[in-house]
Amino acid sequence: MKPKYVEILKLNKTIIIGAIVGITVSAISAQSFAGQEEYLITTYTVIIEYAGFLSTLFLLFYLDNRKNKATFRADLVKFFSSIGISEVIYIVIRWIVSYYLLIVDYDPSVATLVSQLVGWAVFMVAVNVVAKKLRLYKS
Repeated sequence: MKPKYVEILKLNKTIIIGAIVGITVSAISAQSFAGQEEYLITTYTVIIEYAGFLSTLFLLFYLDNRKNKATFRADLVKFFSSIGISEVIYIVIRWIVSYYLLIVDYDPSVATLVSQLVGWAVFMVAVNVVAKKLRLYKS
């Protein structure tokens, strides 16, 4: 397998593991905020999800790339640049879907999970397209 594809698979693995951590802590927190207003539940769970996701993402990226200290900083900037563009898309989709589901009386943890799955599906497509366009991993 070409090194470029190995790096793209590592990127996707890192994102998926980070997403699992974010989804888990967000679903747990949604239940604890169940008595709040819909917009508060949505906002709190998005913030908590990002704390879990970004900390896991950085840790895994560091563990995958710590051997090459000479290029680590440059790779880190490119990595988070490619993800940052897709994050904006994800936040908008996630917040709107979650808020809508809470308004139509879905359980907070179910609304959070469904909105995350929809958001992550769009996010994964966007991050791979952006990584290719920014030439994150050159041929």
